[in-house]
Amino acid sequence: MSYGAIELGQLNIQKGKFDVAFDILFDCAVNDQNDDAVFLMTKMVFDGNLSPEHIEKFYELQNGHTSLGNGYALFNVGLMHERGLGKVAQNYKIAVEYYQKAVKEEVKDAYCNLGNILALGLGMEHGVARNVEMGVKFLSIGAEEGSRQCAYTLGSLYGKGEFIPLDLKKSFYYLSLAALQGHDQAKRVLHIFVHSHKENYDEEMSAAELQFGKIQNLRMLYKCL
Repeated sequence: MSYGAIELGQLNIQKGKFDVAFDILFDCAVNDQNDDAVFLMTKMVFDGNLSPEHIEKFYELQNGHTSLGNGYALFNVGLMHERGLGKVAQNYKIAVEYYQKAVKEEVKDAYCNLGNILALGLGMEHGVARNVEMGVKFLSIGAEEGSRQCAYTLGSLYGKGEFIPLDLKKSFYYLSLAALQGHDQAKRVLHIFVHSHKENYDEEMSAAELQFGKIQNLRMLYKCL
């Protein structure tokens, strides 16, 4: 039943019938606790396909699931507060609290969002102090565990040398790690990088390939469990 509901929801999304798709997927998420339904609703939120009322309803569902230790629910609630979606007011302080909980549930994307906020000082107006060292730490953990966005962000930060000291070797390593995982922007930046900074990066490339292999092995392991 769940599989059919997901297909029906996807079909209505493709037809632009977002209200119908939401109702189908919401019921599937509530009654069957289907992660695919939650993912599709999350995508509709950030693609701008849902009304404020539906976003609020989805927020309440996600917020209600946080007590169950659902890491992605925690992440999505944090993301809604970071972006200020629907009736949810933008509040970086609350976003950070949820991201910290999601990190404990090992949600890779939470490492990236939390690291960005801390390293770049995005939440200073909301009472979240800039902490570059802690931000880089979260980004590093996320990158090593398979978040290509963390890897790209770190590569960019080390390449610019604005918030952290310039380090071209680390920049190349993290950009390569992101590119190996299919991050298109990292591929473009890396292409420019190697033409602008003509050094030997063989060691960093080997390290990135080795880490990428470890990440792939872990993903295969999770699929088997």
